[in-house]
Amino acid sequence: MKSTLVGLVLLWAALNVPVVALVPGSGLDGSRRWETLLGGVIVGIAVAVRRTRPLVSLALCAGLWWALALLLDDVDSVAVMARLPALCVMSYAVGRLRVDRRAALRVLGPVGVAALAGGVWSGLTVPMWAVAASGLIFAGLLPWMLGRYARQRHELQVAGWEHARQLELQQRGRVEQARLRERARIAEDMHDSLGHELNLIALRAGALQIAPGLGDHHRETAAELRAGAAEAMERLRDIIGVLREEGAPAPLEPSRSGVGVLVDRARASGAGVELRCTGEAGELPGMTDKAVYRVVQESLTNVMKHAPGAAVTVRLDHTPLDVTVVVRNGPPARDPLENRARGGRGLVGLQERTRLAGGELRAGALPDGGFEVTARLPRVPGRSGTRADGAVAGVPEVVAAGALPAGGEPAGASSAGSGQGAASGGLLRATAGLRRRFVVAVGLPLGLFACLAVAMLGYYAYGAASSVLPPSAYAQMETGAAADTVSRLLPSREMSDAPSEHRPEPSGATCSYYRASADLFVTVDVYRLCFAHDRLVDKTELTAESRLQADRD
Repeated sequence: MKSTLVGLVLLWAALNVPVVALVPGSGLDGSRRWETLLGGVIVGIAVAVRRTRPLVSLALCAGLWWALALLLDDVDSVAVMARLPALCVMSYAVGRLRVDRRAALRVLGPVGVAALAGGVWSGLTVPMWAVAASGLIFAGLLPWMLGRYARQRHELQVAGWEHARQLELQQRGRVEQARLRERARIAEDMHDSLGHELNLIALRAGALQIAPGLGDHHRETAAELRAGAAEAMERLRDIIGVLREEGAPAPLEPSRSGVGVLVDRARASGAGVELRCTGEAGELPGMTDKAVYRVVQESLTNVMKHAPGAAVTVRLDHTPLDVTVVVRNGPPARDPLENRARGGRGLVGLQERTRLAGGELRAGALPDGGFEVTARLPRVPGRSGTRADGAVAGVPEVVAAGALPAGGEPAGASSAGSGQGAASGGLLRATAGLRRRFVVAVGLPLGLFACLAVAMLGYYAYGAASSVLPPSAYAQMETGAAADTVSRLLPSREMSDAPSEHRPEPSGATCSYYRASADLFVTVDVYRLCFAHDRLVDKTELTAESRLQADRD
């Protein structure tokens, strides 16, 4: 609070320094001390309310400046110009704040109307109106526009930092999401690999349980081993169901073994599996190779679990365009375990994996009580969502060291990325708009001043041409001639800028000034004609030399 008060006092003192330092007689003992005191009070009120009532503050400073101009009848006097800094500061302060347009119109509208009426009533000349307009442009409009630009620039900086913070939070979320998806991928891979191994253990335990020559104790142990493997498989499925997210992609790790090894291991466990291959296998794309292995692995696992003892045929048909996998089993030789796992996720996972590899999968029961799984997978890489490197578009890569790899993007990041792109595009457009606003903030006042200067130049040229009294006409005028007779020789208008050389005028007479030539931007001879009682009572020639000397003095 104390520092704020000190700041207000310093600002008030700074705005009054030009008046005390530049205006003659503005001291407390001077003849114009009332103007200084009253102006200081008004500026003090404006400073005090500039934050709470910025429009009132601007209206007070603008009204003070204009009132002094009308009272002194000189817009460009030092006393009037000394009040322009206060107008500049308040205009800039209003520009820095968000001001409602209706409120601005309600406060500044009456002030503008009163200022216009006062100028017309006091009879300000056109040059003085031009000076007043220039003062409003550079002390009112320009600071206001610069204040608006400064506020918008500050808001854009704040928005930029907030956008950066949001991007950082989103990036952290994406990394964390990728970590979770990687965990789910690892868990799914555990299911595919360990689940198959557990089913093989259960199959071997079942074969051991019915083997001839085995004692009851060993049969019970084999039965317990078979039940334990089934229970372990069920728990593994439950864990995978918790870890895996809805719609999570299929695991992407290599199979580490071929279909032939998989079939051999199934045979070693007691399953009757036959492998048939046609065509040249060659080198398959990564996704296709993984999908072929998983289709065979999951199909064999399902046969061991749901149709124990059934004969199984695995057929691989290779063509130049694709590979077809068919796993068919006959009816079960014995009843499956009652407590076997019933996850229902195996075929769903195969369908997803096949789709991601660009192929299609069909599965269904056969009339003889068996079951058949058929998958057709493309050999050509890059088809139906696959890339040449075997990765799937939109499927996350492995996240290492807590950061996303180059080019990697987790699933679901496309929408987030599009939102980030929209926000970034909005910031870029806002930045470009801010540059345009700076050009407008500076260019608009300068453009208005240029238009005003051109208009005043035209007015000056017109006034000079229309106020020329030819020397021959001036020579024809005689003192004592009737005003009507003299007026016939006069131009259409008088000089707008009377010379600064003031010679004593006849008592009770009214004097007019006319130019001797229409030359611009040079000092010319001036004729002074004084009339009284409808008669020309005095004619005086003010030469260019005498006028220049008067300007120097």
